[in-house]
Amino acid sequence: MTAHFASITLRPFTLEDISAFTAAVNNSLDTLLPWMVWAHENYEEKEAASWINFTHLQRATGEAHEFAIVDEQDRLLGGAGIRFSRFRGDFSAMGYWVRSDVQGKGIASQAVNQLLKFGFERPAIKTIEILAAEANTASRRVAEKCGGRFVDYRYGLIILDSGPVNTAIYHFHRPQK
Repeated sequence: MTAHFASITLRPFTLEDISAFTAAVNNSLDTLLPWMVWAHENYEEKEAASWINFTHLQRATGEAHEFAIVDEQDRLLGGAGIRFSRFRGDFSAMGYWVRSDVQGKGIASQAVNQLLKFGFERPAIKTIEILAAEANTASRRVAEKCGGRFVDYRYGLIILDSGPVNTAIYHFHRPQK
């Protein structure tokens, strides 16, 4: 049976998410390890707690908003966030990951669309970008499906464990009223 996710919710991470976050990372290493340098074998609850506490600090300072992606039963499906530009000429940027066992069901696209709406609620934000390793076709497909405009490749914007890689840049512009 295939599970379909009619809707997801983005909500701030809480300390109650520590166990689910840890399990999601450890059970998704097949798709996280190639692209997420923070993911590693035997990811521990203390690391999840540290990350969740850091997301609270980022939210309090207005630097970023990181969200748990959850289903209708509040089960953790992954994470998504937006970092706000701090300097004139910089772009706000978003990122996302979804548990391996629920990938390919539109969850990341729903999260991106919700983050875009959230981000553009800030009048100063004109452009939001997604950076994806050139070879990360799943992440690039999400950016394209959500209407991201491919801008260019740049070498070294993303540094993986193997070193710098070509980075695909996608831009989303504030919708016209």
